[in-house]
Amino acid sequence: MRDNLRVKRVLVTGGGGYLGSNLLPRLAAADWKVRAMGPYPPGPDAAPPVDVEWVTGSVLDETSLAEAMADCDAVVHLAARITLWRRDPAAWRLNTRGPALVAAEARRRGIRMVHCSSIHALDCSADGTITEATPLAGVERPLYDRSKAVGQRAVLAEVAKGLDAVICLPTGIIGPIDRGSRVNGLILAAARGRKVTVAGGFDWVDVRDVAAGITVALDWGRAGRSYLLSGARAQISTLMSLGAILAGRPPLRLAFPLEWVRPLAPLGEVVGSRLGTDVFTPAALGALADSPTVSNRRAREELGFLPRPLAMTVRDLLVSAEIDVSAGVGVGGR
Repeated sequence: MRDNLRVKRVLVTGGGGYLGSNLLPRLAAADWKVRAMGPYPPGPDAAPPVDVEWVTGSVLDETSLAEAMADCDAVVHLAARITLWRRDPAAWRLNTRGPALVAAEARRRGIRMVHCSSIHALDCSADGTITEATPLAGVERPLYDRSKAVGQRAVLAEVAKGLDAVICLPTGIIGPIDRGSRVNGLILAAARGRKVTVAGGFDWVDVRDVAAGITVALDWGRAGRSYLLSGARAQISTLMSLGAILAGRPPLRLAFPLEWVRPLAPLGEVVGSRLGTDVFTPAALGALADSPTVSNRRAREELGFLPRPLAMTVRDLLVSAEIDVSAGVGVGGR
């Protein structure tokens, strides 16, 4: 994409989030001038690198979005809200309206866009291996899945009008630096002694590898192309047991079968809304029940995408949380 005649500027929406905190330094290291945008300045523990310009604003505010995108050569749209609730108007608006506004502004300016969608934008209950050709999530899927599908359609609609856009679809993101990830929290809990979980799995990928994939896609992704950034399929209990073993503890003792737990999911939504947790909602348990097999062949062949082993990701997560992993020598090593 770049002509190498000058350093170019990229705007990263949602730059203060989990993926953003890993992406910003990588873009800066790749010789981009980085401007990050978010609804409020990041705290001291999440401050962007010193060579990153921060602007406060919302992608839902067309004026602040236009100002943030001024003199930029590209935009990476990360701003989104993960939700596992049946009703979440704020998440729906951000995940559907946000991509539409960013894509429209990028097209008007004639700049490249990388849209970070999600595997959840696809129908993960579809038979066979999930690929970029898998249909988008339909009305029967959870709210988050539908919202990401609508957002992706909005970007594709602008592509049809001439937008130069690439779409990246990561699977379940884990690893350092943690910014409140649910699955990271379960792994760390096991490293600190938790011994029980629920059965079920998903495809997991290191956040640093997703950041690397997006960085390459920004320069080398083919216009109008989608790329699944997947890692490896694993049970939740496997990830948690890895965390426990690395911390010198025995692996998990018990993983309740999903068929035992899913009938209680509606109650989990009611109780969870009062406790402020969505871990046992129907959407959360449904994602684990899908346990899709995902192909990242296109990303490997066209972007050189090469995700690291999950054991290494879990080890590095524990190290970032200052958990001693010396007892787990030989597990997740480099």
